[in-house]
Amino acid sequence: MNRTPRISTFLWCAAGLIAAFVAVYLFFVRTYTGQIVDERAFNGAADQHSGFVAVSEAFLTIEPYLALGLGAVLTVVIALIGRRYRHLVVAVVAVGAATALAELSKYLFLSRPETGATNVFDNSFPSGHTTVAAAAAFAVFLVTAPQWRHLAAVLGGGFAVLTGVLALISQWHRPSDVVAAYLLVAACGCLGGAVLVAWGVPPVTRSCRGLQPLWWIAGISALVSLIAFVVIYATTEQHGRHLEVAYIGGSFGIVAAGAALTAAGNRLFRHVG
Repeated sequence: MNRTPRISTFLWCAAGLIAAFVAVYLFFVRTYTGQIVDERAFNGAADQHSGFVAVSEAFLTIEPYLALGLGAVLTVVIALIGRRYRHLVVAVVAVGAATALAELSKYLFLSRPETGATNVFDNSFPSGHTTVAAAAAFAVFLVTAPQWRHLAAVLGGGFAVLTGVLALISQWHRPSDVVAAYLLVAACGCLGGAVLVAWGVPPVTRSCRGLQPLWWIAGISALVSLIAFVVIYATTEQHGRHLEVAYIGGSFGIVAAGAALTAAGNRLFRHVG
């Protein structure tokens, strides 16, 4: 059955994602307990094999160029072949907005206070690498024809999750930095969806394929992450303990957020032509 997508749905989703972004920042960056949880996951990544870390860092070094370069080519080519010019404009603006907001937030708008939880005070929230990966994935997803969007969502979401996990493994970012990047890109994507609907993009003529397996991945990963969080929260004052637990929890938290937002985004845009 055809359903006309509503602008209000996209706007409410964007508002919820922005609220989640603020909540993650206030807890994991501004509070002592949140910094402890994040920092233990960050420090737990130090036990990774040096060879694996070298490969991870090599990937992250080229990742922005790969995401922006290949992402731009795919976005333009797919949009031109499908004559999806409005989608292309919205995709470019969404990518630019998300990338700019991530950098401005990290270096200008947001700060990391001294709480006594760590001696590292440089703000790294949100992750720029993850923002670029997720934004490029969204651009390709948006310009892809509805019947193929589920495939674009899986591939793009997988690339963004891989980037986020490797950023933690290489100790370039904390888990909250990565999750915040996903939330920021998703919020910009929702606003882009609202623009498309307001622009008069016709709804799809049939329901698009869902991504039910991703919900299972997100749910299981979230449960593992929650258990790890409870362990770390209960031992907040025991500095240096359960680093591996925190690292595993942080990694699964990244997977949970990435998988859930990918599946939710695919569902949200299911009626957008």
